[in-house]
Amino acid sequence: MTRALWAGVLTLAAIVAVALAIALAVGAPHPATVERAAAGAFGLLGLGAGSIALSAAVDAGLPTRRRQRRPDDILLDAGASRLLDVERSLRLGTTTAGDFHAHVRPILFPLAKARLARKGFALADHERAAELLGVENYALVDPQAAPPADRFAPGVRLDQVSSLIDRLEALEDRR
Repeated sequence: MTRALWAGVLTLAAIVAVALAIALAVGAPHPATVERAAAGAFGLLGLGAGSIALSAAVDAGLPTRRRQRRPDDILLDAGASRLLDVERSLRLGTTTAGDFHAHVRPILFPLAKARLARKGFALADHERAAELLGVENYALVDPQAAPPADRFAPGVRLDQVSSLIDRLEALEDRR
């Protein structure tokens, strides 16, 4: 039994004992009053003990108290959540061209734009950007690219996306 449970039982027993003593002192002239007071006191003791036992049983079935979350945990959760969102978008993007355009391209576009800007080039400079990224890779992030005519056409393969990412990383390495 835990310390808190023992404290609850002892407190309840003390309250019942005091109540019984008061009842006995007030009702001493009549033996029937003493019996009723004792029965009431023992009834309260039983109810209190039962509620404490029930409370202990419920607490035993609950998991231990959760530790407080630190800001680092929250950031990790947010990062993991974002990573899952990207993974989900990539899976959708391989399904249909419309999904690629709506879900994956908005992730790749700012990455490519920022990486080229660090090198001193604009993504909108079609010739230079296509030269740095490769024509096929540039087509994935071309700012002037229209949405696909057939949204249900096959999406972009993961190896194409991987090729673009590899090319963007290589740009960073070639400072």
